[in-house]
Amino acid sequence: MPNNLLYLSLAIAVAMGAWTAFLFEKKGRKRPVGFWLGFLFGIIGVIIAYTLSSKKN
Repeated sequence: MPNNLLYLSLAIAVAMGAWTAFLFEKKGRKRPVGFWLGFLFGIIGVIIAYTLSSKKN
């Protein structure tokens, strides 16, 4: 049972990282930074990604 919880937590962390990376790429920012932000901070990372402004070219 504890292994299932570990795998579930890891899957959620990867999903949050992917979502944040997608948002970062959409705003013209670096994807790896977005992934790690979402992976480490979860929903808070997603909220940060939504509140960031688009990077000017």
